[in-house]
Amino acid sequence: MQAHNNTIEEFLGAPKTVFVVPVYQRNYDWQNDNCKQLFNDIVGIVQSGREHFLGTICFKVASSHERSIIDGQQRLTSITLMLKAIYDYDADQEIRDEIKDQYLYNKGRGIDSEFLKYKLHLNKRDDAVYHILLDTEAKKVNEKLSSSQKNSRIYQNYLLFYDLISGYVVKGGAVGDILEALRSLTIIELEITQENPQEIFESLNSTGLDLTNVDLLRNYFLMQFGHDDQTRLYEDYWSQIEDAIGVDRMEQFFVDFLVFRKRSDAITINGRRNHITERSLYIAFKDYYASLNYETDYEKTFKCFEDLRNCAEIYKAFLFPDEINLDKESPMRRKLYFLLSINDSSKARSLLLYIFDLHNKKLIDDEMLNTAVDGIASLTFRARICKAQGINRQFAGNVMIRLDEITDYSQFIEAFWQAITVGKGSYAFPSDAEFTEALVHKDLYQTLRSRGTKYLLYTLEAYSPYPKGLPPFNDESISIEHIMPQTLTAQWKIYLSKETMENYESALHRLGNLALTNYNGEMSNKDFKDKREIYKDSKFYYTTRIPEYTQWQIGEIEDRSKKLASEALKIWSLPAKYQGTKAVSESLHTLGEDTAQFAYTKPSALLIGNNEFSVSFWADILPIVCKLLDKENHEAFMEIVRPDRISAFGIEDEEHDYSQNGAFVQVTGNVYIRAVMSAASVLYVTSRIVSDYDKVAGTDYADNILFSLK
Repeated sequence: MQAHNNTIEEFLGAPKTVFVVPVYQRNYDWQNDNCKQLFNDIVGIVQSGREHFLGTICFKVASSHERSIIDGQQRLTSITLMLKAIYDYDADQEIRDEIKDQYLYNKGRGIDSEFLKYKLHLNKRDDAVYHILLDTEAKKVNEKLSSSQKNSRIYQNYLLFYDLISGYVVKGGAVGDILEALRSLTIIELEITQENPQEIFESLNSTGLDLTNVDLLRNYFLMQFGHDDQTRLYEDYWSQIEDAIGVDRMEQFFVDFLVFRKRSDAITINGRRNHITERSLYIAFKDYYASLNYETDYEKTFKCFEDLRNCAEIYKAFLFPDEINLDKESPMRRKLYFLLSINDSSKARSLLLYIFDLHNKKLIDDEMLNTAVDGIASLTFRARICKAQGINRQFAGNVMIRLDEITDYSQFIEAFWQAITVGKGSYAFPSDAEFTEALVHKDLYQTLRSRGTKYLLYTLEAYSPYPKGLPPFNDESISIEHIMPQTLTAQWKIYLSKETMENYESALHRLGNLALTNYNGEMSNKDFKDKREIYKDSKFYYTTRIPEYTQWQIGEIEDRSKKLASEALKIWSLPAKYQGTKAVSESLHTLGEDTAQFAYTKPSALLIGNNEFSVSFWADILPIVCKLLDKENHEAFMEIVRPDRISAFGIEDEEHDYSQNGAFVQVTGNVYIRAVMSAASVLYVTSRIVSDYDKVAGTDYADNILFSLK
């Protein structure tokens, strides 16, 4: 490695030199604040006369003319855009010629190709915009760019620099001073010789630069190859993956791909078991890549990219825009939309990738695919209603391992149901009895919220005897109607029986008291007699059946709940032969619930991911949770042990002897946790501890701790 001080004038102005941003580098993405800060720094040089250090620009010599930029492309591109803005703004021909001939283009003998003509080459997505900008007269650039190109940071930042220069001149500044200050910016020029470019890149970007794990992976894969191989791999594979998935979804795709290929979300980092998440993705994927067995690095990368591209083509079926017209989507896409976007079952994507891959390979047919997707939807929705776990990434991995044992795919459906119903405890597939109990007696509107409740009622309508004419799910006019209203008028209070009034709070949000309408505002708090007449003309089948009831009391609500629950069992089904014994307690609760309801109660079971613990008192919970977290990742646990943040922690030292304090229990070493507290305090502290731990360790315990009551 060779390093020395330089100025932008000497570095960028080097004759017959081309600076290339390799294809693996991320797009140019400096925002307005970055550009304004750079411009203010330039103005500061003009006003103070002092030097300004721009940073390190790291490169590797690719040929006598070519320098491959390893780090510094954002700054170098921004400087060039500012130079182009000065060129277009200033009428002084001498200044224009200097900028053009020294900083934007190469000229002279030996410059005999389009490639050598330009001083700077950006990656594929940016270069087209940049060349139009350079080669077109300023007032005609807008005409040459497409609408998407006009929105690129290349063009937008050029316009911003132009406006900043204009504002500076209006206030009495001189363009020549800006150019002089630009030329005098100092840098450290770092040339990579024998070192590993990726190691240098990781070191340079370990602080400060907001690169995603996917940015780092792209560099890790491609930096080891020459320009031609880089370009081929990028254009034939990586670029197509980005097009299929979208740049913003790449990290999520890579995580799901890894779980799919590894059949597990587990990874060991520094000797400690961890989970594959967006946070640990870079380490996890490097580990997976190293395990691939091919003769050459190029063949390994080629095969890995080919696999990623093929999976991306499948995976794009699992992605949906914010605004979607479901009427124009296929039946399968509608199923996936309800499963992934409405029912929030994102952790099932790796299992879906596995199932769809089998279908692509023609190992299973359309009917088998539909059955499997319906089964996954059934498990995740039943689990949500029953407050069970459903599918997380590790459970998905376990299912895939079992499905790998199939030797005769004509028996796929049998194997699928066996695999997806093997979960125990909080991961068990809720039975018909449990599902019915929850549908009839749970506060569904609070459990599912508005969108989930709408999904439940809408799906019931879609499978009703008369679904014809059903409005689109995303129709904004569809409302959820509480038959017995959320705000009782004096007339309703007189109408409701004593028993109904006593059970009003628990019955209000039950399934039987909920219906779909297109005229919720019109319904308001009308009495039941008036509502019955309006319901008769509804577009929704089950809403039109409400007038069959002559009155509306607690008995009618329960009766309608049972009838709708019976229909729900047919939609979110579980074959009778796989109905297990009761595995999920009716009193299963999450950390996110209102803790006041647990006063004067005792817990009976604690479920942490796949681990189940029998507990008798609230004092049992925090020691169990802390010891499990410490055992899984001691370093991560110790990082969150901060008594200044969570006062329930105690650190034993010369001044504090927690071993003699009966309220505290030792977790590890000199770390103690206060165990004797109220139920509300225990649950509050548990929630804070696991949330802090999740952030450090990249886990998801906050969503995977449940408990039941005696």
